[in-house]
Amino acid sequence: MNSRGTPQESVGERRSTGQGIRNSFGPVVALLSLFTISFSTSTVRPADRPPADQSLKRINIALGKSYRLFPKPNYRHCTDAGDEKQLTDGKTTRGYFWTQKGTVGWQRPRYVTITVDLGRVEPIQGVSMTTAAGTAGVTWPLAVHILVSDDSKTWHNAGDLVALDQAEHGPWPKRYAIRKLVTQKLRTRGRFVQFLIVPLPGGPFVFTDEVEVFRGPAEWLKANLDRGQATDAVTLYQELRVQRALQHRWNSDRAALSEAIDSAALKDSVRQQLQRQLAAVVAGGPDHVAAGPSFRAVLPIGPRHEALFRVQAALWRELTVPKLAVRVACPWDPLPLFGPPPASSAEAIEVHTMRGEYRAAAINLANSTDRTLTVRVWLEDLPGGSAPPYVTLHEVPWTDTSQSKPVAAALPVAERVDAAWRLRVRPGLLQQLWLTFHVTDLKPGRYSGRLVLEAPSVGRQTVPVRLRVWPLDFPKQTTLWVGGWSYTDGAGSYGITPQNRDEFLKHLQEHFVNAPWATAAVLRSFRFDKNDPSNIHLDTRRLDEWIAAWPNAKVYLVFLSVAHYGGAVKTALGGAEIGSKEFNQRVATWISAWVRHLRSKGIAPNRLGLLIHDEPHEGSDITALLAWAKAIQAAEPEVIIWEDPTYRNPAAAPPELFEVCDVLCPNRPMWLDRGEPFARFYLKQRRRGRMLQFYSCSGPAKLLDPYSYYRLQAWHCWQVGGTGSFFWAFGDNGYASSWNEYYAKHGPYTPLFLDKTSVVAGKHMEAIRESVEDYEYLVMLRRAVDQAKKSGRHDETVTRAEQLLEAAVSKVLAGDDVKQIRWHQPKDRSTADRVRVELLKALTALGERN
Repeated sequence: MNSRGTPQESVGERRSTGQGIRNSFGPVVALLSLFTISFSTSTVRPADRPPADQSLKRINIALGKSYRLFPKPNYRHCTDAGDEKQLTDGKTTRGYFWTQKGTVGWQRPRYVTITVDLGRVEPIQGVSMTTAAGTAGVTWPLAVHILVSDDSKTWHNAGDLVALDQAEHGPWPKRYAIRKLVTQKLRTRGRFVQFLIVPLPGGPFVFTDEVEVFRGPAEWLKANLDRGQATDAVTLYQELRVQRALQHRWNSDRAALSEAIDSAALKDSVRQQLQRQLAAVVAGGPDHVAAGPSFRAVLPIGPRHEALFRVQAALWRELTVPKLAVRVACPWDPLPLFGPPPASSAEAIEVHTMRGEYRAAAINLANSTDRTLTVRVWLEDLPGGSAPPYVTLHEVPWTDTSQSKPVAAALPVAERVDAAWRLRVRPGLLQQLWLTFHVTDLKPGRYSGRLVLEAPSVGRQTVPVRLRVWPLDFPKQTTLWVGGWSYTDGAGSYGITPQNRDEFLKHLQEHFVNAPWATAAVLRSFRFDKNDPSNIHLDTRRLDEWIAAWPNAKVYLVFLSVAHYGGAVKTALGGAEIGSKEFNQRVATWISAWVRHLRSKGIAPNRLGLLIHDEPHEGSDITALLAWAKAIQAAEPEVIIWEDPTYRNPAAAPPELFEVCDVLCPNRPMWLDRGEPFARFYLKQRRRGRMLQFYSCSGPAKLLDPYSYYRLQAWHCWQVGGTGSFFWAFGDNGYASSWNEYYAKHGPYTPLFLDKTSVVAGKHMEAIRESVEDYEYLVMLRRAVDQAKKSGRHDETVTRAEQLLEAAVSKVLAGDDVKQIRWHQPKDRSTADRVRVELLKALTALGERN
């Protein structure tokens, strides 16, 4: 939160505090480090609060009672010792809700429980809870279930306060408001009353400043009451998240399909018939799905959901969509879940590639029949047979996200049967086939063939395939630094487990990740000699294991985590006071010992990069950052100081911060948002000799554009003279399977699909890989032009190539639409591929003249 009372999300636990500048879409609006939203109490109209019911005499039996909180409150701008008493003190917050000490707040909880001990079993007719939301990324709760118990062991669900309040007082306000959720509709009893607060999936905050429990009639103590289903907070949370998300999916999909029917060019009689079919399906309600560990939010979710899509198949038939429509698609465009299948983007699958790189193509499939089709797929007339080794075919299942916005982004490898692939295409659900071409040993030239698809009762369909292999070899080692706070040291972090770690490492390295990150633990295993602080003993096991897993890394990056996000000193070194002579000596001893060890492994000190203080920003205390950086540089000047400042106005930041840095890595969405002064500052820093790189940390990842957010970051790097591209965070699945984001604690931010035992490719990670290849094209052309000029060539081919170098990136980055990082915003996503073909032509022409 900044000084004006705006919560802000964080880049996450690169450090233990989990603070930073992530942003989310859907209900959570943000990149809140970039701007400030202010408000005053005058924005809360009386109409935003439920009216008092004067007919009921409310006796608050929770007043002054003790309670337990889980988890421990952690929102630093309102957390204090008074959190243990403030929720039942009868006082309410005035002013900025989440900056007041009377408020209790949590950041990134899965759920929150407030368990009030009434002292004895009491009759209960109502409860209330005061909260606020509607701005600065703070969302209203998904639910607040009220559980009651006589003994704090057996619990009963008395109802959802959110649903009860809204039934009586209406929906959430559409803007910032303080709201007292209240009901007098309970009929139960208990000594312990537990408020189970469940945030929206991906909702980052929970705030409240008061809870109340209202006494019911005394006769309820002995009455035979229906106290609700026996349950507990964990079970209820899991069931609630899934069932509420599925209800939202059902409501949203039936409304979208109804709108698609209404907007289609149909006769009124046909439209009415389709709406009746839809109404018949909807009458059955959504499927009930057990919220177990095996649940996957893959569409369709259950037979009733599948029946809904069969209505869309009927709509497609009325629109004369073939039984199996096969259409070439831009790989990076989002797919529509409802409406007519998109038209073909081209007449053929066309792939241009060097040997050794990876390039993608895609086709969309629409089944307008009323049954699932089993489709065989193979290639004809291309080298290597019907399923050549240089082609991988992926299915693209639909998955729901933490923000209830389904995407087609996962890329599991399609089933191989004999010399073909096999897949199932469901009726009414647009599906995609993704092809990854990785040519390594074909001769340069043009190859023409076709992709064949065949299904019973549908027949055979073909799509032309034109493959051009250019007379160029892609380098095995790429130039651009690429990383994503992978944290594969030790047992791994976030979604990385011992069971998926090896597959995760292999996947990242196949995608040109060459700047891996480790936690501070790799450099924190040491002890100073008690009698001689210039003598240090290292435990190198964790560092050695991490390095061994990344044998081809260009640079090894470590987040030291020596300060909180806000800048308060978190740790010194061996007890020495920060900045003291003893501190400097100890840092020198420490870093020099690690440098000697790295040299013994053939790793130069300029291949070790240290992030000392994550995201220094307005208001940060950078004392520790400066002290550590100066001490490290004095002892080992070749070690890289790598920082990611997030000052909204970097020109007003302490200049000494930038002076101690070797690499500056500003946030790219900030760069796009802040305009020319922001860019001018960092370009000036580059001219002063500092390396310039980009990182991005927006989310949730699956709602970001693989093209404009992921792929174009490398092009932007080249444009500004940058050398590195980073994304938070390859392993951060929000502590939940990527196949069920309903349980995600935050984000998620991984561009992959991770669960405890597996790693599956995703379109967003494929975009990162292609971005590295795009950047390397520019490196290769720059080198070829320089070599040609050095050899005395100044012909037209060289001139045209040099002009292309100047113009290529500007073409790709032209227009405001490519600055829009959300996936579902319309834009042309084909420009980068058109331009890279021009680069291939120029490289080939230069090579032919040498």
